Amino acid sequence: MNNDTVRILILEDDSRDALLIKDELERAGLQFQSKRVDTRAGFLASLDGKPPDLILSDHGLPAFDGFSALELAKEKAPDTPFIFVTGSLGEETAVKALKTGATDYILKHKLSDLGASVHRALREAAERLGRKQAERALRDSEERFRLLLEGVKDFAICMLDPEGRVLTWNTAAQAIEGYGPDQIVGRHFSYIFSAEDRKAGVPKQCLAVAKKNGRYEDEVWLVRKDGSKYWADIVITTLRDPLGNLTGFSKVIRDITERKRAQQEIRQLNAELEDRVFQRTIELEAANKELEAFSYSVSHDLRAPLRHIDGFAEMLARTAGAELNPENRELLDVISRSAKQMGHLIDDLLTFSQMSRSELKLVPIAMKSFVDHAIEGLGPETCDRKIVWKIGRLPAIHADPVTLRQVLINLLCNALKYSSKRPEARIEVGAKSGRRETTFFVRDNGVGFDPRYSSKLFGVFQRLHSASEFQGTGIGLAIVRRIIARHGGKTWAEGALDQGATFYFSLPRLRAPQPASNPAG
Repeated sequence: MNNDTVRILILEDDSRDALLIKDELERAGLQFQSKRVDTRAGFLASLDGKPPDLILSDHGLPAFDGFSALELAKEKAPDTPFIFVTGSLGEETAVKALKTGATDYILKHKLSDLGASVHRALREAAERLGRKQAERALRDSEERFRLLLEGVKDFAICMLDPEGRVLTWNTAAQAIEGYGPDQIVGRHFSYIFSAEDRKAGVPKQCLAVAKKNGRYEDEVWLVRKDGSKYWADIVITTLRDPLGNLTGFSKVIRDITERKRAQQEIRQLNAELEDRVFQRTIELEAANKELEAFSYSVSHDLRAPLRHIDGFAEMLARTAGAELNPENRELLDVISRSAKQMGHLIDDLLTFSQMSRSELKLVPIAMKSFVDHAIEGLGPETCDRKIVWKIGRLPAIHADPVTLRQVLINLLCNALKYSSKRPEARIEVGAKSGRRETTFFVRDNGVGFDPRYSSKLFGVFQRLHSASEFQGTGIGLAIVRRIIARHGGKTWAEGALDQGATFYFSLPRLRAPQPASNPAG
C-alpha cells in the first residue's frame, strides 16, 4: 500500500450511505482504502492490530450507538481521528460528541463538508503525532542524559539557570559535596564557595567570565556541606539558544585534592633531591680537588724518588759494576727495571684518572685513516716482527679524537703483546653498523684467555697472565672501558685459551656522518 493512502474505517449500517461517503471522499481528492462494519464485534476486530488512520461513524445504529464506538476508539486507538457522519444530531448531542472526544461531526445531508473536515482532521492528527514523537524523543534524550549524569562518578555535574540557581543534581555531586538533591536544587550555586569568596564576589565573577568568554575554568578551594575545604577543578560553560539568548549554565566540578597533594609531595621530593644533588656536587667537587692534588703529588713527589732510585742504580752499576759479583749485579738490574716499571704504572694511573675529568669534544672521524695512522705510530714495536694486518671497512663516526686514539693504541698494543709468541701475528680491525650504534673490534691470534674470567679483563690491575710472561701494568683495558663509557658506549671481549681474543667497543650513532676530519692533521 502507498504510504499516502489513508486507511478509513466506516461504521455504517446503510451500505448506500457508505457509498455516498466514499464518493464524497474521492471528490475531495483523498487517496484512501476503506472498510465498512456495522456491528460492535466487527468494529472491535478492526481496531485490533494496526489501528485505522480515520474513523467515520454513524451515530445511531440498530444495536450499537456512536458514543459507545467513540469510547472504544479512545481506548483502542486514541490517536485516530473520530468523525460522526449522521443523519441528524441535535445541538446538545453535538456538544456532547465534541466534549467526549469526537474530532468533528458531519450531517449526511451536508456531505459536501466531509472532505474539508477529513483533511483537517488528518492534518491535526499528523501534527499531534509529530508533537508526541518530539516529546517522546525529548523524554528519551532527557532520560539518557540523566542516566549519563548519574553514571559519572568522578565529576559533580549540574545545570544552572541564567541567575546561577541549581536545576539538576547528579549522584557524584552528592558524593563530592555532601548535599542531597532536595537540599540544593533551587539554591544559588555560590554555596560551594567559602564565605570569604562569596563576600568578595567570586561566584558572580565566575558567571561573568563564563557569559563573556563562553567558559570559565580554574582550580580553586571549595567548601563541602560539612565545612571541609577541598581542591577542585571547576568548569562553568554558558548555554545559549539558537538565537544566542542565555538559557543557563552547566557546572562541572572534579575533586583534585589528592592530585594537588601528590603534586606538593613531588615538589617537596624534587626540592629534597635538588638539595641532595647540590650536596653531592659539593662532595664530588671536593673529591675531584683531592684527586687533582693526589695526581699532582703522584706526578711530582713520587717521580723524584723513582728517578733517584733508577739513576743511582745505574750509577752504581757503572762505577762499581766490576766489583759486584753476578748475583749482586742481577739484583741491581732488578731494582732498575722495577723503578722503570713503577714509572710506567704511575703514568698509566694518571692517564686513567684523567679520563674521567677531561672534556670530550665530539667531531666527525674517518675511522679507516684514523686506524692507519695509529698503526703507523706503532712502528718501533712492530719492526722486528712478522705481522699481517687486516683492516676492514670502517664507517665514519663522531667521537673525541684524543681519547679515541688512546682506545685504539691500547687495544692494538694489547693484540701485539699477546700475539708476540706467534711466528706470524694476525691482527684484524673491523666494524658493524647498527641502527643506533656502531661496533668496532680488534681481533688477534694470540694466547687468548679463559672465558670464565672475561669479566676481569677491564678491571684495574686485573691480569689473566703473569707479569713475567707478558709485561704490562694491568690498566690499559680499564682505560679503554672508561673512555668508551664516557662516550655512551659499551666494551666486551670474547676469546679462548690459545685461540686468540677479540675485543669489542660500541659507540652510539649521534647523527648522519659528515665529511670527516683528518686525524693526522
